[in-house]
Amino acid sequence: MSEQRILAFGYACDPHGGSEPGVGWAWGQMLASIGETWLITRANNREAIEAELSLSERDRLHFVYVDLPGWARWWKRGQRGVRLYYLLWQLAALRRARELHKEVTFTLVWHLTLANAWLGSVGGLVGPPFVYGPVGGGIGSPPLRIVTALGPRAVLYELTRDVARSAGRYLNPMARLAWMRARVILVQNPETKTWFPKRHRDRIVVFPNPILDLAAPARRTGQPAKTAVFAGRFLPTKGAEIAVRAVAATPDWCLLVCGGGIGEGRLRRLVRQLALEERVLVLGPQRRERLFEMLRSADVLLYPSLREDGGWIVVEALACGLPVICVDRGGPPVLAGAAGLVVARSGDIDAIAAALGERLAGSALPAPDVLRARAAHFSSERTCQRLRRLLGATGLVRSTPSEVEIV
Repeated sequence: MSEQRILAFGYACDPHGGSEPGVGWAWGQMLASIGETWLITRANNREAIEAELSLSERDRLHFVYVDLPGWARWWKRGQRGVRLYYLLWQLAALRRARELHKEVTFTLVWHLTLANAWLGSVGGLVGPPFVYGPVGGGIGSPPLRIVTALGPRAVLYELTRDVARSAGRYLNPMARLAWMRARVILVQNPETKTWFPKRHRDRIVVFPNPILDLAAPARRTGQPAKTAVFAGRFLPTKGAEIAVRAVAATPDWCLLVCGGGIGEGRLRRLVRQLALEERVLVLGPQRRERLFEMLRSADVLLYPSLREDGGWIVVEALACGLPVICVDRGGPPVLAGAAGLVVARSGDIDAIAAALGERLAGSALPAPDVLRARAAHFSSERTCQRLRRLLGATGLVRSTPSEVEIV
């Protein structure tokens, strides 16, 4: 295969981060195996990246750090203002990208993060063929009866997100430009594909973004009762409250809840109201190593998120030999495949509790080899093979049959 020179936009990129920062890092490494790669990211990611980058990787993966000057970002605090800052950051990144293109002459431009279809990308303005994604953002709101049951904060969150999503689709020129210029658009779930205008769908491929190389450890037991794990942010529709209510309806189960966020106070109050202090432990954020320990000794990952584009925790659970219970929305059922128990009635507490009952009885239980095979599907080697095949089929790279063979 002729040498590729790839320029990638990865606003979020951190070798030790989960979610989008982890995507930026893992996909940057994968692109570097396809061609020499330059990845533009934020300057605040430099320390973690430089500490992790090996000497061998430095020959193939180059990081370029861009940020707005201090006077132009005083108003940004954590997640507050992140979307506006991201749009402004892209303009600065575009200027640097064009300078690099004059020096390097890239053969391919790729947008990695932020992985949101309605925030858009300036990558198509650099010049070479452009790949957008994998992106999400196309999942609609859950049924109103479910949202209202999650409280006023959930209603406000969903209304705000739907307004932003509609504005991004119809009013954001950066988004429409990215869709128009992209030779290929990768999306994380089928809902996002159908959310795009029809004229773009023939260039869209469902290609989830998890990449995980985790040696399958020996399963450990030792929990006093059947134990489920939930891990994720405590946002209204992420599923933590639904998981708690489902466990309340199944007295044979305990639940370990890992994460944090604006809904933590409400979640803890719910545990007290349902008198579940002995069976539900809200543990807060956990180190990745500790989370893997819990997954290896639990009985199921209970992840009834109503709005999750991807869900790396699903792949991490499978790699730890843990079956998954999720609902039929967004990325988790795509990632779990045959290794998951998918509840068709999203947000239905009784249906999720019934799935826990099935797990307890051992019915519909995926075999260990099914779990291992599904986890292996998202290894860096297998994911890169699928990506090479896709790029070869679309003419973006020239590959030999052996290079694009999918396993």
